[in-house]
Amino acid sequence: MKKSFLTIILCAVASVAMAQSFTVYENDGKTHGFNDDEVDSIVFSTGKAQAPSVEPRKVKGRWCSLGTSISWLNDHTDSYPITKGYQTRVMEKLQFTDFKNKAVNGGTLSSTTSEIVLADYYTIEHGINDWGHSTPVGTLEDYIKNKKNGTFAAIYRQVIDRIFIRNPKARVILCTPRKAYGFNGYLPDHWYDPYNGIYLEDYAKLIREIAAYESFPVADFFAECGGQRQLSYLSYDSALHPNDAGFQIMANVLIQAFEKILAE
Repeated sequence: MKKSFLTIILCAVASVAMAQSFTVYENDGKTHGFNDDEVDSIVFSTGKAQAPSVEPRKVKGRWCSLGTSISWLNDHTDSYPITKGYQTRVMEKLQFTDFKNKAVNGGTLSSTTSEIVLADYYTIEHGINDWGHSTPVGTLEDYIKNKKNGTFAAIYRQVIDRIFIRNPKARVILCTPRKAYGFNGYLPDHWYDPYNGIYLEDYAKLIREIAAYESFPVADFFAECGGQRQLSYLSYDSALHPNDAGFQIMANVLIQAFEKILAE
């Protein structure tokens, strides 16, 4: 058999010494697989390699983002040491027809009700400021029975009801609060410490319960976006507001949640 001699401008080569086969990725995005007995040698070129561009997936529908300053920052990057928030990063992968950021800087969940605009998709990022303001967490029963008793659970019911008044066919993703601590005494020294007898995790647990009751997907920022060891280098301040690395992790988590409802 006549063997081939390859000269290729390479982006990357995935191979292992003595392997039976390998894959070549060219700078035009094409891939080729070879067995090691089919090629005499490979010449590596120093030509400039370019990764193939990936177009965002177009999503027909309007996205309304509700939340705290962590979400609000997406539209105010010029004044802070970040390049883009998690919503812009999501839009780089999932291009919605329209996007409205209705987050409130310093807002608690109760501030969200008046910010709800007509949309097809809603994300709710709340809990951290309610912890800082010691909003009673409440129970799933407060939510189910619409008790209007001022608890986080009861307020969540009002928010969800308002969303479905706006759009009965809305798709909703609940986001647990990102872990945080410090911020000049606004929060305890550790995310797992109680603050006025309330734990941040209590809000996260309740949000998951509401999501399970309503069959909403969850973007679990609390579980997946950094713990006590990582928060200081995933935040641009003490350990509350994410930096670029922190926002990218949040975006990755939210994209996964969106994919669950977009695939239906």
